[in-house]
Amino acid sequence: MCSPQALSTPAGRGHQRSKFFRRFRAPVPGLLVLVLLLAACGGGSPAPDVNRLIKDAQAAIRQVTSYHFKLVINNLGTGAKLPITGAEGDIVVPDKLKANANALFSGTSVQVQIIAIGNQQYIFLFGTWQPTTGLLDPRTLSDPQKGVAAILGNIQNPGTPSDGNVGGRQCWNVTGKLDPTYLVGITGGGAPAGTTDDVSTCIGKSDKLPYQIIIKGVAAAGDTDKTVRTFTLSKFGEQVTIEAPLNATSTPSLTPSATP
Repeated sequence: MCSPQALSTPAGRGHQRSKFFRRFRAPVPGLLVLVLLLAACGGGSPAPDVNRLIKDAQAAIRQVTSYHFKLVINNLGTGAKLPITGAEGDIVVPDKLKANANALFSGTSVQVQIIAIGNQQYIFLFGTWQPTTGLLDPRTLSDPQKGVAAILGNIQNPGTPSDGNVGGRQCWNVTGKLDPTYLVGITGGGAPAGTTDDVSTCIGKSDKLPYQIIIKGVAAAGDTDKTVRTFTLSKFGEQVTIEAPLNATSTPSLTPSATP
């Protein structure tokens, strides 16, 4: 039969064992923090090949039947052919657009509504719908050779994709240079020959769709190197109905006058 002395822990051994486990456990919190930091900093998905990413984005936007857009222009030139300083609305591919916009008339910004269907364009101004010209053209924006897909495909020297976020949507941000010829659907054209702008686009990680395109520089007549256009796309493929307004009256000129 074991004696009480045999069953008891030798003096000092429990204290030594406790010190051993304390020494073993002490680094664990530090290791855990290091693991979490590594996961946050380098544990995400590796950046994709930029050329493959751009081709995927072109293919994805060509499949879209409609989308919501927001165009914001900062430091717009006074001689712009397209006197829209900002617009938000919907596009139904290939040739329909409806939006609320800010337009320049004789140097003054006024709020208007615009509709474009094929080659017919309308503006709601001073309480009535009127036929007009010179608005955003959905046919150009939908054209594979001139529109969003062309903008993506003609980015020069695209950089390595980096993590981005547009309205809570995770995306790959790509920067590069762009000939403003491919921006006619947004700017109306008019940039001097040989001009090159800074461009960035953020392409969805999950769906490869372009969520945003930002152009900085001279992309239209009257622009400066401080002119910035931000074109944001969302709500891809949703059901949208756009119809011509009834009883459109006389045709106003939307050609901007020079700002004093």
